[in-house]
Amino acid sequence: MFDAPQTRDARIAGAAALLADIRRGRREKPEGLPPELRPIDQAEAEAVQVATYAALGWSIAGWKVGRANAHVFAAPLPDAAVAPVSDKPLRLPLHSGMELEVALRLTRALTAADLATLTPAAMPDIAEMVMLFELVETRYAPGAKPSDLEKIADVVSNGSCVVGSSVGAWTWPDVENAAMRLTVDGIEVAKHEGTHRAMPIAQLVEAWRDRCLAIGHEPRLGEVITLGSLTGLLPVPAAGGVLHGEFVGRGTLTITVGPLGA
Repeated sequence: MFDAPQTRDARIAGAAALLADIRRGRREKPEGLPPELRPIDQAEAEAVQVATYAALGWSIAGWKVGRANAHVFAAPLPDAAVAPVSDKPLRLPLHSGMELEVALRLTRALTAADLATLTPAAMPDIAEMVMLFELVETRYAPGAKPSDLEKIADVVSNGSCVVGSSVGAWTWPDVENAAMRLTVDGIEVAKHEGTHRAMPIAQLVEAWRDRCLAIGHEPRLGEVITLGSLTGLLPVPAAGGVLHGEFVGRGTLTITVGPLGA
């Protein structure tokens, strides 16, 4: 299916079809994309993201911004993967990871004209600050070492996100100096103090704005922009457990995860 020489459009369509089938559970996870389907630049890797969601019938509900070495990225998150906090235990696959993050949630929709003049300084006026758990699940085999572009094509291993409520009025220093603590079943497993790991954050917000403009996406009320982990990527225990995040001086977010793979 994927052996013939590929044009750019064919590579994008083929990689998207493969990643969509992996998400559906129809194919085994590979070590990486087949050589003939690997993106040759960031624009192609990002096109694979959108094409994968189109193949699955998903729409955009949020964004994951960050850096993959030299690449500053803004990766869309699908509506199938972004949910409010719930008392119901989450069912996650084996080898899932967890990240405790600060995110922004839009308090109004934005038009293309709004985006064209938007600066990071304006974000406190159009978004609320929330806590977020990102549950990480790569579409590549455990232990694989895909390239940065392959990671971007796979939305940098996003599996799902659980979004908490607003933690109150904010300014950029509140985000840039957020202190967080993560416990599992009452045992501290990570904490962060000092400047945000993603500094300078303004570049990431600009990347999100520019990506929306590039694909003609007008963000809707409630879309989230998650700014990257403050506690690092940690494995979710195989037995599951109660994951409790504390944003010091701001609030908490708690989720329950069932045994992995159950």
